[in-house]
Order: sequence, then C-alpha cells, then structure tokens
Amino acid sequence: MFSATEFAEYAKKNLVLVEVDFPSRKQLSAALTKANDALKEKYKIKGYPTLVILSSEGKKLGEEVGYGGGGPKAVIAKIDKFRSK
Repeated sequence: MFSATEFAEYAKKNLVLVEVDFPSRKQLSAALTKANDALKEKYKIKGYPTLVILSSEGKKLGEEVGYGGGGPKAVIAKIDKFRSK
C-alpha cells in the first residue's frame, strides 16, 4: 500500500516517512532494540502495524492501529484528517 504510486506521490509532497521495524523473528542489535522500545513507549504503541502521524514539531496528531483497508485513498484521507486537527 505505501509503495502505491498514489501514496508515494502524496508522501513526497506532504510527509517525512519513518519506518520502525519491530520484527518478531529477526534478532536486532541491543542499541536498535533500546531505540525501538523508547519509541514504543513514547508513542504508546499498542499493536502492529501502527501508523503515527506527527506534526513538524513532533506533536502526535493521531494514530491508526492495524490496517483498516481501503488502499491509498483511505490512508491519505486519514492522514489529512489528522493533519487538519
């Protein structure tokens, strides 16, 4: 979904994307595990995947836990809703 052309074009103009991986089977370094745990705690992540929308100042504008479906248009609409608050 995030690699879809429609989303990629929207992201290029409107977002700074950051992907944080919490693998269940892959071993991470201690430093990366510590950094991931700090992000998990800071943003109170309750499940995976979680989409967290932040302002340019780092303020949490909203989050979406799980993938609700609907493709790029639905995700873009959710992001725009969070950004407009």
